Amino acid sequence: MKTVLKIFGGLFVVALIAVVAAVYFFGPSYGGVFAGKPVFLFNASEKRINTAMVDTAAFTGIYGESEEFQRAREAFKEDPTNPDLLDAAIDAAGGKHSKVFSTESEKEIEKTAPVVNYDDGVLRATVPSIGRHNDGQAYADTLAQGLTAHPEACAAVVDLRGNGGGDMGPMYAGLSPLLPDGTALSFVSRMGTTDVTIDGNSVTGGGTPTTTSGGKLNIPVAVLTDDNTASSAEATLLAFRGLDNVRTFGEPTAGYASANMVIDYPDGRSLMLTTAKDKARTGEEFAEDPIAPDAPESELDSWLASRCGS
Repeated sequence: MKTVLKIFGGLFVVALIAVVAAVYFFGPSYGGVFAGKPVFLFNASEKRINTAMVDTAAFTGIYGESEEFQRAREAFKEDPTNPDLLDAAIDAAGGKHSKVFSTESEKEIEKTAPVVNYDDGVLRATVPSIGRHNDGQAYADTLAQGLTAHPEACAAVVDLRGNGGGDMGPMYAGLSPLLPDGTALSFVSRMGTTDVTIDGNSVTGGGTPTTTSGGKLNIPVAVLTDDNTASSAEATLLAFRGLDNVRTFGEPTAGYASANMVIDYPDGRSLMLTTAKDKARTGEEFAEDPIAPDAPESELDSWLASRCGS
């Protein structure tokens, strides 16, 4: 009996060592890929963290299979603590929408609340950026409740100017009264295609799943953009693309219409990595090119007048 226990005890120790070794070697890279959270045991050095970032970029970055990235990765391996080589590898794997940044600097960004005004039959929704650490539910509720408080409205203006992006879930949920149910946007990655879906006043598949209330409005919608409209704001713009009675005004967007994952590391840095292109309901795919409006902002008032009968 003692011999059997010794055998099982020995096997357990061997298995435990194998598990610990696997976590030590693979946790930093594959923890970020599959769980969104890297796992470091014993040694979270700058070299190991940088290497984990580049390994994650190789696996999920939108350009992670490109020759440019392979060259950048080999150069990085020569000096893994060189920040310039790290940035070059991340940029090659994810494009211009990818970067390494300080988690604290993200938290320090000043937040702006959304606003919905109603004047002369027109709803005007100002939709600002929202970070992943902000109150997304309050943000979404402010928009949805402000829009549905005036069912008599003859048109709506969705103002995405200056919106540099953030968590798209609250943006979509807040504007869900103006969007039809079904697939609003798709993400096209190396692994396949996934959909962002609106069901009533709920959104899933993009950013934080968020639910508001108030129902739907069947009115014409104008969307305003400028060269600071970026990332999730461009994804929000694309949710309206291809819909009847929608027209876009302003200036071309910034050209960051792609999906990112953000991974936090134990040294206070975070990796923002582009993993997919945005695909509109029209079938068009977007990534790094600006999205042009239908008309300049100067034509907005006449368009609203034609829709509101004034």
